[in-house]
Parts: sequence; C-alpha cells; structure tokens
Amino acid sequence: MILTNHPNNRFYNDTDLERHINTENAKQRISIRDGFERDFGRVIHSAAFRRLQSKTQVIGISEGDFHRTRLTHSLEVSQIARGIATTLNEKNNIFTDGDSKIDISLIEAAALAHDLGHPPFGHQGERALNQCMSVFDLNFEGNAHTFRLLTSREGDREAGLDLTRASLLSILKYPASMKQLNNLEVTSKPPKSSIFEEDEPVFDWVLEAFTLEEQAYFTKISDPIPEKHRKTFNKTFECSIIELADDIAYATYDLEDAFKLHLIKREDLCEVVKRHKQIPSKRIAEALRSFLDVSSDRDKQTKRFFADLVSGLIHEITVKDAQPNFASNRLRYKAVIGEEATELLEDLKKLVVDHVIFSQKVQTFEWRGGKIIEKLFDAMLNDRHLLPEGEKANWSKTSNRLNARLVCDYIAGMTDTYALKMYSRLYESAGGKLFDI
Repeated sequence: MILTNHPNNRFYNDTDLERHINTENAKQRISIRDGFERDFGRVIHSAAFRRLQSKTQVIGISEGDFHRTRLTHSLEVSQIARGIATTLNEKNNIFTDGDSKIDISLIEAAALAHDLGHPPFGHQGERALNQCMSVFDLNFEGNAHTFRLLTSREGDREAGLDLTRASLLSILKYPASMKQLNNLEVTSKPPKSSIFEEDEPVFDWVLEAFTLEEQAYFTKISDPIPEKHRKTFNKTFECSIIELADDIAYATYDLEDAFKLHLIKREDLCEVVKRHKQIPSKRIAEALRSFLDVSSDRDKQTKRFFADLVSGLIHEITVKDAQPNFASNRLRYKAVIGEEATELLEDLKKLVVDHVIFSQKVQTFEWRGGKIIEKLFDAMLNDRHLLPEGEKANWSKTSNRLNARLVCDYIAGMTDTYALKMYSRLYESAGGKLFDI
C-alpha cells in the first residue's frame, strides 16, 4: 500500500525492479502504480492468498471461528512489518534524508506472501509431504514451496506471479537449495530451505544482481553437523524486517489466541511477564507492568497488553550496517532487535510451543492431518485420474520424480477443508457429494 510515493528512491536500483519473465500483458498495461505496488496487487488477488483463510496457523480451523488462520496471521504480519518500516523511515538516520526510504508496498507484498507455500494441517502436513517426497530423493518445505508458487505455480505456469527481484528476495528466508542443506540421516523433518532443486534456475536469476562476494555471503551455509540439517546464515534487509514481524505476531497474537482459549493459564503468562518486567524499554516495561496490575479490568487489560507489547517491540527495532562495503542495500543492512527484547520474544514463543503446539489437543489434530496427507499422496501418485484436468495434463510417462512433485504441489495447495473432503471422498463410506471437491 502506497503511503508516500518516492519516485527517485535511491534505496532501490533497477535490478531490484526487474522481473524474471516480464510478460507482454504486464508491459502493455498503463498504470500509475510502481513495480512494488503491482507486486502487492498480484499477491493479494492470487488464489493462493485466498486459500490461506482455510489453512491452519496454530490451532485447527475446525476448532472454532475466533482464532487466527494463516490468512489473518499473514495480514497481521503485514501490518506489523509495515509498522516497522514506517517507524524506521521516520526515525533512522539512513532514511530521514528523504531520498532513501524502505518501500512500504514491497514490505507489505512480501509479508502477505511469506506463508503462501504452507500446506494444510500446519507443520505436521509439511513433515508428511516431506516424508512422501523423500522416497524420490526430493523434499518438501513450506518456505521453498512459497518461492515455487510465486515463480512457477501460481497464476502463469511459466512465470508464476512474476514478482520483482526485490520482492522475491524479501521472502527468501533460507537462501539455499534443499539438496545443499539436507542431511539424509535426519528424516523427522525437512531442512529449513527456500529453494527446491527444481527451482534453482530462477534462484540463480535472482542472484545475478549481486557481486560474487555478495552472492557468497547471501548463500553461506553451515558446515555438516551429525544428526542435523545444515543451516543458512543470512537474508536480505527486507526479509529481516518480515522475520521480526512474523516472530512478533507469533509471540503476541498467536499467544493471545491460546490465552483466550484457555490453553495457556494466566499464571504461566504472568511468570514470563514478571521475569522481564525490568526490561530497559520503557514502552515494553509499561505494557508488562499494566498486565500485572490486579486492579484493572481483565478483558480490557489483556487486549491492551498485546497491542501495547506489539507497539513496544516495533519501536525497539533498529538498522545494523552489517556489510558496509556491499553495493546492494538488500544485503548491506539488517533489521535487528535488542537482546532483552529478543529474550522476551523467545520466552513468549516458548509458551506457545510448550502449551499449544505440543499439547495433546493440537498434536492429535496434526497427527490426523499428516495421515490424511500421506494417504492422499499415495492415492494420487498411483492413479493420475484422481488429479484435476490441469494437473493430469502435466503427468509424465517416464519420470516418477516429476509426478511426485506434481502431486505434492497439488496437495500443498489444498486448504484443510478441501483436503478433508477429498479424503472423505476417497476413503470414507459416506463419500460426500459429487461437487464437494
């Protein structure tokens, strides 16, 4: 969303605005929108974005209509990321001269897109698809599928949404190929990667804007570690903003859901709040103090606490000049938050993990979802006629690996609701109706 248009914004250059395919239709359209605003429109009007409304964030969508879905989570991440960017534009000396600004449309587009690749049924769905793909010496991971969607699956099969290079860089949280990071000894979960090996040519195009030194920095990975996948170290400036926004949303709004649904007790949250009440940030400290005030109205107090906490965390974020010798601003700068605020975020996220993610209620739902995905994968891989016409047309007569990726792409794009209906149609006696799927 354009708040203030900066036509001569020196923070971005021509390579940031380039598109991989740049289709003729896009060239012929006349619009006052700049490239990043076009990206925002392409994401928000995509089918993949709409499907997020029926995909699990933390708590299954069938468990009620109050808590966040992937869609509302993505909207909140976008709003927080926008708050970070606008605050930095106003307060940080890198951006106060008027000629260099963080582009808000770019930030919002990438934030809205950051979870597009996540499959149904949360992380168990991700693990189930990865297990299915491992038989073919391939992998599945939600972040990598996001890149695949944006560059080849969503919209135009040749170009995807054909976003600008800067937008693609903003969602590359783990900029290395799966095959580089994968440890074959680890089968319980996929490596954190943003690139499937089939999509490496587009990734190579993305990297062309950087010098060899910048490329080496951006794609640096850890040395082999026994019983662990390798890890990436770096990301772009805009991606670092979105990662912080994602962490803040998870540690506050997902926590708020769990708190309202009584999955997390007040005393557990109070314990974390008391542990950090001496934090140097005045904004955050005031939010923590207000939550512990027993004289306040509990419902209003809780809602205000999470809102004030988000605001306080946003104002703690600064810009680090991480690589001053780099020409690209995408890699030169990094958004960071202070150590005390980081520790608070980690403790709040741990509450969600311990009391929600690994609770019996959530684990039984996710376990079931994983089994549903495994059975759908097996059925469709063994009978291509179970796929829709568009997918069936791309079936390979010679390569099981290509067909496995085709089936994986289709299932990853399903909503929780659609996957349940498809499973019922194939495996349950009632079977549903003809137009349920």
